[in-house]
Amino acid sequence: RRTSQALSLSPPSYQALVEKLPSQTVINVVEQSPQKVIAADVAASAGVSLSKAAQDLTALASLSQGDIAVSTEGDLIYSFPPNLSSVLKQNSLKFKTQQALLKIWPTLFYVIRVSFGLVLLASLAAIFSTILFLSSSSSSDSDNDRRRDNRSMGGFGGGFWGPSPFDFLYYRPYYGGYYGTTAVRDPEEMGFLESVFSYIFGDGNPNEGLEERRLSLVANMIRDNQGSVTAEQLAPYCDDAPPPNPNADLQAYVDESFVLPIVSQLNGEPRVTEEGDIVYVFPELQQSVASTTTRPKPSNMSSEASILSRAGLRKNASAGEVQQLLNLNGISTRGVYEKKDLIGLLEQALPPLTEREKAGLQMDDPTMLQEREYEFSLANSFNRFLAGGLGIVNLFGALYLGNMLSTYAMYGVRLPSYFGLVQAGFPLLLSYAVLFNVIPLVRSLWIKTENEKIRRRNETRRKWKDLLDRNVFGNLGRKLKAARKMGTKMKRLGTSEEEIIFDTKQSMEQLEKVKAERALDEFDKLLEKEEKPFE
Repeated sequence: RRTSQALSLSPPSYQALVEKLPSQTVINVVEQSPQKVIAADVAASAGVSLSKAAQDLTALASLSQGDIAVSTEGDLIYSFPPNLSSVLKQNSLKFKTQQALLKIWPTLFYVIRVSFGLVLLASLAAIFSTILFLSSSSSSDSDNDRRRDNRSMGGFGGGFWGPSPFDFLYYRPYYGGYYGTTAVRDPEEMGFLESVFSYIFGDGNPNEGLEERRLSLVANMIRDNQGSVTAEQLAPYCDDAPPPNPNADLQAYVDESFVLPIVSQLNGEPRVTEEGDIVYVFPELQQSVASTTTRPKPSNMSSEASILSRAGLRKNASAGEVQQLLNLNGISTRGVYEKKDLIGLLEQALPPLTEREKAGLQMDDPTMLQEREYEFSLANSFNRFLAGGLGIVNLFGALYLGNMLSTYAMYGVRLPSYFGLVQAGFPLLLSYAVLFNVIPLVRSLWIKTENEKIRRRNETRRKWKDLLDRNVFGNLGRKLKAARKMGTKMKRLGTSEEEIIFDTKQSMEQLEKVKAERALDEFDKLLEKEEKPFE
């Protein structure tokens, strides 16, 4: 019993701690896929590079005891158990721990966010309670001194305890009204304690998962174009693409280095056409085990939902509501009864889309890569103002308290009990007060610069998309036509058992039998070739 108990309590092995887990995105894609998958399908769905997809699939097969089949052309086909997550939890301590952390992280992060608001309140309480204590004790000592001897410490006290530029922070605490304010807010809105964290550090990256989305969109676009595209077709998904040339139909780009990151991650191959243009082909993406490959459908700017939203109606507004709006604006609906026809009248009555409205609609287009701009804070304006105001009060209070404590430091006086702790920890209080105000200021400047870059990139992507949606001619039209000629049909893998030369599902006896049968088939083919000349 002691031996078994010691084994159960032993720490995890080094291999268990350093084992490499596949990304959660790849695991999710495999769980939602059919029984068989290949690296190309996973890369297109998960938005990872082909090498990353192959690496994660191999690691996943090792951890879950999945099977790997090899086709006659050397392609790897993976198959996994249906209850993949359960198997991984049983076989991998690291995966089990990771899943447990993912479950408790939202609660833990909420506690962290709330703690920043509590720290601000604790700092304010520590600073102003100490100021109150020092001010009251100073006033009491001054009264006693005047009663004993009007000459005792008169000049010294007046110099340090007289009027100060920071006196308004304590003697006229007009900020104190905020503490008792109880505003009626939506329960789903961010509370004040969380808003403090949001005010200091923001609310994270609004473009989380952008790289995965980029590669997924590009891979599906390449598949839609039969694995052969030009740099102009890749430009709407690149960060460093130059704005399209107004004469792009007549003049092609020479420098196409902006496509290299995408081409390298998806194992693309540049090929030169007879006219000297460069076309990028992706043979590995033209393989799939799925019967059909699907990608998100592009959103239509003139769809019913967008038209109703622009008119200020609900997206599922009834025909009567649309008719009422048209009649209120003096638009005749005589003879029009169908909702589709009424929305057509509404679309004609609306003004043309502004550039901002086009950008907003394209932001929701699942086939376009558009970045969202950073926001300073998602907290409501009142909570932001309250957090910023209290931060300023805290800073000036810390500066004023430092002025008061410097007097006691000159004479080596230690404050009693709780106030002694505040005196000892004052450098931390001052540092916190300074950083509380400096971090949002620096972050605000960074956000302004970063959003300007995002707007430029989004505008460049939209221009490329608009250019490709037109009927192009000249050099660009010639390149697109050459790319279509180089395209190849999708190759389906795993459709027949005959194309599989090795499968880990098979036993050694089965493998030997299959190998012998293939050898006999090859021998028969050779005999047939030799017999044909004699015939």
